[in-house]
Amino acid sequence: MLKKLFASASAILVVIAMMPSLYSGDPGITGAIVKDRESYYHRLKKMRAKDPQNAELSYQIANLYYSLKMEDEAIKEYRRTLRVQPDHNYAKWFLARVLVSKGYFEEAFWLLRDLISIYKENPELYARAGEILLKMDQREVAKEYFNRYDELKYGEKNGADPIDAHSAPNRGVWKEYFY
Repeated sequence: MLKKLFASASAILVVIAMMPSLYSGDPGITGAIVKDRESYYHRLKKMRAKDPQNAELSYQIANLYYSLKMEDEAIKEYRRTLRVQPDHNYAKWFLARVLVSKGYFEEAFWLLRDLISIYKENPELYARAGEILLKMDQREVAKEYFNRYDELKYGEKNGADPIDAHSAPNRGVWKEYFY
């Protein structure tokens, strides 16, 4: 009798211990890893149906599509996010990335220009804009963006001596395109 009682109690304890992994709640709040993307997707869709003006839900759905390499759907959701909240900078960044992969260079470039106007001291934005301009065959304008990237990243001004550094970073990898 005692064995049966211990066996049932241990079975109940195992089920209780597994509850957090069976249903982990909202990953953004709990920090849990999403194991079932489909149920996470349906949960996000239901939440957005209740609150269609919540840009963050559309952004999370777009990120899910982006991670699944469903680029057309990701573009739609990122654009929806920007319609609801035009100043959502992360949506602009990821939309620009997806647009470049689909070949929509001009729209991606203008999204990056918006981000550059906000984050003037971020060298990665200048490098990404320069890469897009190279793909658009605008080499001279791309050169200006790459010069600004070098200036921000390494302290190297066009025509000036670089700032001394303790390490020797690979400056101006982009210069092989031009020189």
